[in-house]
Amino acid sequence: MTKAAQNAHRTRPAHIAFLTIPAHGHVNPGLGLITELVSRGHRVSYAVTDAFADQVAEAGAVPVRYTSLLPGSPTATRQEWPDEEVEARLMFLEETKHVVPQLEAAYAGDRPDLVVYDLPDFLVLAEKWGVSALQLCPTHVYSEGLESVLDMTPTPEKLAVQEAYDEYFAAQGLTLREKDFMHPSRCIVTIPRSFQYFGDKAADVYTFVGPMLTERASQGDWQAPDDRPVLVISLGSAYNDRPDFYQTCLQAFADLDWHVVMSVGKAVDPAELGEVPANFEVHRWIPQLRVLSRASAFITHAGMGGTMEGLHHGVPLIAVPQAVDQFMNAARIEELGLGVQLDAATATPEQLRAALEKVTSDEGILSRVADMQREIEEAGGLARAVEIVEAML
Repeated sequence: MTKAAQNAHRTRPAHIAFLTIPAHGHVNPGLGLITELVSRGHRVSYAVTDAFADQVAEAGAVPVRYTSLLPGSPTATRQEWPDEEVEARLMFLEETKHVVPQLEAAYAGDRPDLVVYDLPDFLVLAEKWGVSALQLCPTHVYSEGLESVLDMTPTPEKLAVQEAYDEYFAAQGLTLREKDFMHPSRCIVTIPRSFQYFGDKAADVYTFVGPMLTERASQGDWQAPDDRPVLVISLGSAYNDRPDFYQTCLQAFADLDWHVVMSVGKAVDPAELGEVPANFEVHRWIPQLRVLSRASAFITHAGMGGTMEGLHHGVPLIAVPQAVDQFMNAARIEELGLGVQLDAATATPEQLRAALEKVTSDEGILSRVADMQREIEEAGGLARAVEIVEAML
């Protein structure tokens, strides 16, 4: 096949299905890619719950609706995200068993040419349909040496989870096995390579394109009220029921010449926090990308989505991890000199103020943040990701 023919084949309009879980940190990273693929003439469908249907439709995808059992969904079997790996894995297996039949029915007669997924549970559908699958990973991937950072020691509980997955796959008539989850055939990673632990040892199937951010107009606009520096405070959308921490922040920054925008999530009523200082905005939800574009510092739970959004805008970070991989990300932020980390449960107003002073005045931190912002810009982003997708068609 000639090169021209190869290019024509790659750009032929195709049906691409995006499959992920209904959570902002999983939906947001792929929105820009969807918009670009649709602009190139591809048809993109997106398996999604009602809560995210408008968001993916704005990006250009056709929502394929399903009901979920995960926290935050109307049909959820539990209201809190688990802190432990084994509990989380079992929850996702339960979700897979619930969602797969719905999507099999929804895609009957309209199978996609390519499945783009993030959680490997969705490989079940690609295997059943006999179509190619591309992982879109919004966080760290496996690389040699990761065992020194993550506790990957087999335990009876972990082995039981593996067996439960393998029994499910066998019942579905698949050769897929849980051990295959760690080794995708192709993967786009939406972080820069240097943020990945042991990124220089990652296999060639992984391409680190950095975050692919969009304006997200549906989330609303925001304008800074004056010329003061802006501090953003957010614990994300999952582990954010921390009124004690928000009150500490009110005390810490009330008398500073900063404009503070604080997001407290759905679980906390801003009225319960007491008197709000004049230099604060307190909301349950903020258009975070828009606010970060004006920010000079970001107090973050160190979820990968928020971390990448802050670094994309060149904002130094104060990490206050709450659960799961956030501790891993916070450690990486400090290790790379992109900010500092604090314990949200014990942080005092004085420590928070000292952290803000450090990340906004330390020339080493500011220089390394600028270098990371530059690496993100040079990683290829949307353009590189689209090349990979179309090469798989």
